[in-house]
Amino acid sequence: MNNGRKERIFLWSIENYSYCWHKNGEVLISPEFTADGFEDTVWNLQLYPRGDRQKSEGYISIFLCRSRVDDGPLDFSVKYEMSILTADGLSTRLNAERTFMKGSGYGWIKFVQMDQILLHRKDYYLLEDTFRVICKIWKGEGNVQEVNEITARTLIGIEEVSFLHLTESFSKLEPNEKKTIQIRSPSKKHCALTSSLYFIDDSSEGKVMVEITPSARNQILAKYEISLLDRSGEKIVCGETDCRLDAARKDIQNLPLSLTRQAILNGKSDFLPEDNLTLSCECVFSTGVEYAKIERTLYEKPFVAFSEISNDVQSKGIYNAAQKLSACPSALDDLKAIYNNQLLTDVELETKAKSFPAHKIWLCARSPVFKTMLTSDMREKNSNSIPIGDLEDDTVQQLLLFLYTDKLEKLCWESATKLYYAGDKYQIEKLKVICSSFLVDNVSTASASELLLMADTHSDSDLKEAVQDFILKHEEQVFGSEEWEKLTEINCQLALKTMLLKYRGGASGGTG
Repeated sequence: MNNGRKERIFLWSIENYSYCWHKNGEVLISPEFTADGFEDTVWNLQLYPRGDRQKSEGYISIFLCRSRVDDGPLDFSVKYEMSILTADGLSTRLNAERTFMKGSGYGWIKFVQMDQILLHRKDYYLLEDTFRVICKIWKGEGNVQEVNEITARTLIGIEEVSFLHLTESFSKLEPNEKKTIQIRSPSKKHCALTSSLYFIDDSSEGKVMVEITPSARNQILAKYEISLLDRSGEKIVCGETDCRLDAARKDIQNLPLSLTRQAILNGKSDFLPEDNLTLSCECVFSTGVEYAKIERTLYEKPFVAFSEISNDVQSKGIYNAAQKLSACPSALDDLKAIYNNQLLTDVELETKAKSFPAHKIWLCARSPVFKTMLTSDMREKNSNSIPIGDLEDDTVQQLLLFLYTDKLEKLCWESATKLYYAGDKYQIEKLKVICSSFLVDNVSTASASELLLMADTHSDSDLKEAVQDFILKHEEQVFGSEEWEKLTEINCQLALKTMLLKYRGGASGGTG
């Protein structure tokens, strides 16, 4: 038994993961762990939520590290594997073999993309906002004779604070004159925060700013929403932001309102009862690591499969199914292989320059439009070809790859707009959502006009509202751009309605 393979499985759960406050280069460290048979070496995982260096910004970096101080030998060689525990098993499985000196660490600087975890596939990776990493370390070869499972939990603290900010005599406020209130948290270990309101005399009707500043260094403002309370007590959302998805975490303590000082004064009968401005502020802070501890250690547990760790399933056999299962391709792997090898194709998508073989049954499964074409009395049913001359070759290739694998590769602004069009045309809702999310995340003052027109053309109210919110937050740059001038020529009514929203409480409060 001593000559068999010895495995250590370390499961690290990070709760409230989306509230990791770390900037690029800042690390979250797991509790330390050790195990019998590993010669008194001590280990931990080091995870960088926004990458460990500039070139890995936008990725999660992760490393297996050996403690600087342990009773083990100077050099210790192990094989190790890093995985993510997802909704249906293991994902992003990477492995290596290294010799660790005391204080050294090895891993992957681009372990997985941030937006895959926090945005595009959040329900798949983050069950109840918990990120679960599994590190398997082993020595020896052959059958698994000894397994230790170690479970650790780290809790990221969050605190929600809601308050009203009342500014009296708003019309008499001078430029850059701050009206400040202080709010004290009921939590003993967290300090007060201050909220200041002022306006900037920028000769464009006065930009109103709200500045929220916590007094404790470990309180990081993660997201907040500000609403104006009108005379009847109704909320009009006029500012919101969320830095949790930022590849480079931004400081969001200063937020410009979508309503300018002049717009508020123009609507004083509704917005300024007795010349008092009332804002409702809802803030969520990340408060650092609240809890970090090894919670369970199981010795001599016969190993069956990693997925059983999450279900606490224990087997009495030593049949090593995990190795066998890891060598088996998934259903999506098999579909991708069929697509790449063009096996048994029975239909072709034809652009102006090229034909792309595909499978009728899979097109029907993924798109209601293709299903109608291929099952009803339309000419595509009998011709075994579908003309799509309005799509470019690259777009069709990416479209088919998505239909067969559920993945998009090398997405950029241009390809996202073209794939959004394809997703809308063929009613592939998931493709539309992924592309629109990418476009909203990457919209700029120069591209906002284009995206607004696209959302309006495709009658996508959610996308349209998101773009209009962005435009109202950057109204000076957008409304003064050449792109906006072109939009007014193409669709004057759309441009006019969007500009009017700034007097109606923002896109989510206006008529659109």
